[in-house]
Amino acid sequence: MTADRLYFAQHGLAVNKEEDTERPLSRDGIEQTTSVANQLRAADIPVTNIFHSKKLRSQQTAEIFSSILKQAKISDIDHLSPNDDISLIKQHLTTSNALYIGHLPHIEKLVTSLITDDEDLNIIKFQNSAVICLEKKETRYQILWYITPHIN
Repeated sequence: MTADRLYFAQHGLAVNKEEDTERPLSRDGIEQTTSVANQLRAADIPVTNIFHSKKLRSQQTAEIFSSILKQAKISDIDHLSPNDDISLIKQHLTTSNALYIGHLPHIEKLVTSLITDDEDLNIIKFQNSAVICLEKKETRYQILWYITPHIN
């Protein structure tokens, strides 16, 4: 039986709003996301679906992960934006082996809530392009691992 695992990531590092209001990924953001995606591929992590917010930086991050994790399909979904209510996305976390790419503070609150049922505990500090794996145990999730762009 396969464990019920979900993956969460903060989008890659984006350019400043003053440089481009759409905030696409910066060169460093592309490199860091590529590095983490290659680590996931090397570890044979079974990501089958990638869901991202409708913001460009999240979409570009998803595209990099998808291109490296060849079997992962991508699509944008609602309720992954920076200040969205986390209860709205929690209702849709039904796909095992899915990677959800979002923004701060939303993604930190969502992951904290899945682990502790209290979104305000601040148990994890996300970094751009970093991925955390949660595994479901009964009614809550546990952290299985966390990969940042600076781990090689």
